[in-house]
Amino acid sequence: MKYFLLFISLFFYSVIYSQTSIKGKNIFRHIEYLSCDALQGRWPGTKGDSIAGQYIKTAFSKSGVLPLFGQYDQPFDVIVKLDAPASGNFIRAGSEESLLLNKQYSIFPFSGSAILEAPVLFAGDNAIAFSAQQHSKPCWIVLWRHKTADPATDSLSDYALSVRAMQNGAAGVILISPDSVDSKDVLVRLRPRRDKPIAIPVVQLTRKVWQQMQAKLFSGTTAGDKNYYLSAALLSGSVNIRQQKVIARNIVGIIKGSDPQLQNEYIVLGAHYDHLGYGGFGTGSLKPDTTAIHNGADDNASGTAALLEIAKALQRNQKQLKRSVIVVAFAAEEEGLLGSQYFTDHLPVSQSAIKVMLNMDMVGRLNAEHQLYMGGAGTFPGGVDFMKSLGEGSGLNVVVHAGGVGGSDHVSFYRKGISCIGLHTGGHPQYHTPADDAELIHVAGIEKVARYIYRAVYALSVRKGEWGFIKQE
Repeated sequence: MKYFLLFISLFFYSVIYSQTSIKGKNIFRHIEYLSCDALQGRWPGTKGDSIAGQYIKTAFSKSGVLPLFGQYDQPFDVIVKLDAPASGNFIRAGSEESLLLNKQYSIFPFSGSAILEAPVLFAGDNAIAFSAQQHSKPCWIVLWRHKTADPATDSLSDYALSVRAMQNGAAGVILISPDSVDSKDVLVRLRPRRDKPIAIPVVQLTRKVWQQMQAKLFSGTTAGDKNYYLSAALLSGSVNIRQQKVIARNIVGIIKGSDPQLQNEYIVLGAHYDHLGYGGFGTGSLKPDTTAIHNGADDNASGTAALLEIAKALQRNQKQLKRSVIVVAFAAEEEGLLGSQYFTDHLPVSQSAIKVMLNMDMVGRLNAEHQLYMGGAGTFPGGVDFMKSLGEGSGLNVVVHAGGVGGSDHVSFYRKGISCIGLHTGGHPQYHTPADDAELIHVAGIEKVARYIYRAVYALSVRKGEWGFIKQE
C-alpha cells in the first residue's frame, strides 16, 4: 500500500511541478523576442516571419517536442496582398471622368477582373432587383449591403449577394451601404480573404456618388413594371486585381500520450504567430494611414510564447499524459484564419481522433479583475463546468461561455465539426496598432493564464466520459 501511495504522490508532484515550472519571466522573454522591431511585425512571407518561425521550431526542438510531419513545417500558399493599379481600374458613366478608387468607390477582394460596359439595374430593395434580373439582359445590378459589423471588411452576405447575382446572369455588381448598415459609409478594403474570387466585377460606391450618378444614368428612364429601373445610359468599368503570393508555414509538433489506446486520440493546442507587418491600408491595422512596425506583442506573440512554455511543460510531463497533444503555431491568421484553415483541410490525423482544440489569441493583458475569457466551452459535453472547475485556485476569474466561438483560429476547427475553445484576456486600445508592445504585457498575469491552460490540456488528456461535437448558436 505504501508503494501505491508513493506512486500517487510522485504522480501528482510531477503534474504540479510541471505546471509551476511555467514562469512568466520565461514567457516574457519569448514575447520580447517575437515582438521586437527586428522581426518587423511578422507579416507572412517576410524575413521577420521566417525568423519567428525558426525561433518556434528551435524552442520546440530544445523542449523535446517532436515534429509531426517528420519536419515542423506545414507549408502552404498565401495571397498576402491584392493590388489594384490605377492604370487598370476605372468606373465611369458615359463620358464622365472616372471615379476615384478608394475615395469614391472600392473593389471587393473577391471581385473578378474584367472590362465591362453595360446598363445598370436598380430597385428599391434586393428582392425586387433579383426578380427584375430575370427579365433583363446582362447588366450591372445595384444591391444593398446587409453588413452590420466592420464596414471596411467584406462579409459573407456581400459574397452571397454577389454570387447570387452572378448566377442570375449579372455582368457586374455594385454594392451600396445603406445608412442603417454604415452611417459613415466606409469603403471596403482590398484585403485578401478566404473566399474564392467570382467571375464578375464587384465594386462598392459611396452613397453620395451613387446619388449623383443616378441622375446621369437614369435621365429619361421609366420605371419597370415592378418599380425597378434599367438605365438607358451605359456604365463602363474595368477591374484589374493583381495577387501577391508567398509561402507561409504552420509549425506543428506532437507530444505523444503514454496510454497505448488513448495516445491515438488528440488534444490540439494552438496560437497564431503572424501579425500585420508595417500596417497600412488593407492589412487590418486600425491605424491604416500610419506606416510603422506593428509588433503585435499581445496579438499574438503572447499566445505563441505561452504555447512554447506550455509545450515544454507538457513534454516534461509526457509520461502522465494519456492522449497525445498536437501543438501548432499557425501562420496567416490575420489574413483570414488561413493557416488553421489549411491545417483543418489537411488534418494529419483522423478528424474523429481530435477530441478538442484550445486556441490562445491575445492572452497577455490580464485585467484588474483577472478575467480569462473563453468561448466555445459548450462544444463538447460538460465543457462549461469542466473549464470552470479548472479555474479553482488559479488566481483567475474564468469567464466561460458555451457559445461565443469568436473569430480566431479555433473557428476553423468549429467549421469542421471539431470541439474547440478560444481563450483570451480581452481587447485594449493598442489592438492592431503600432503601440501593441511588450512593455504592456502583464507578466504575472500571463503566468497564471499559461498555468491554467496547461492544467486544462493535461486534464483533457486524461479526461474520462463522453466526447462529441455540440453545435452552438
